[in-house]
Amino acid sequence: MGVDPAAAVETKADTKTLTVGADIFIGDRVVTGAKGQVQIKFSDQTELVVGPNSALLIEDYLLRQDDSAGKFAINALSGTFRFTTGRAPKDRYIIETPTGTIGVRGTSFDFNSSTQETKVLLYHGQVVLCNLSNTCVTLDDTCELGAYDLGKSEILGDTDDFKGAARDDLKANFKYAQSQAPLLGAFRVEEAKECFQKGFAANTPQSLIYGEGGDPSPDLGEEPPPEECQFDVCN
Repeated sequence: MGVDPAAAVETKADTKTLTVGADIFIGDRVVTGAKGQVQIKFSDQTELVVGPNSALLIEDYLLRQDDSAGKFAINALSGTFRFTTGRAPKDRYIIETPTGTIGVRGTSFDFNSSTQETKVLLYHGQVVLCNLSNTCVTLDDTCELGAYDLGKSEILGDTDDFKGAARDDLKANFKYAQSQAPLLGAFRVEEAKECFQKGFAANTPQSLIYGEGGDPSPDLGEEPPPEECQFDVCN
């Protein structure tokens, strides 16, 4: 539904640039560049955002007669992502990362993955994080952060628990929680506004709020609020 170049889909046969309206199939690998982004809506209304410098493999997708997914399996190889469940039974979602799996229980969350670690920021619902040793933890609170690597799975706390440099690092890792301006309206999550309320407006890059020349970004679909009260947080 939305593509910012550079973004491509790789198949066994070739590589082609993604465009709005293009189809993605089982076995396709979605890859984005430094400024790339892909916003995908599946037939069962599952929503997925592939952020910049990311790679994702569509492993399996089975659609039932009622247009719900009988199975939904993806492998988030690396990068930044947003995921919101659709009409499939919640135990049918399988999200793999290099260090383990994210078990979905009907929810919306952002996550980033690498070969060393996966971090998840929950907005609503519940997710179960399990590393490759099957050590698991459950996130079930808005703005709760969890992580797992090859050695452990752990709950890191609420975003408000992070201060100073640690908070800045967290904002950098979860760019869509810091600002949803790059996303189409259907891919924004209301609860995401709650995660960085303290100091949120002052630290939001203006490039994510305004287009070139100071004009409102066309992705927002509306005029930005006054600078002192952006994103429902007033200075």
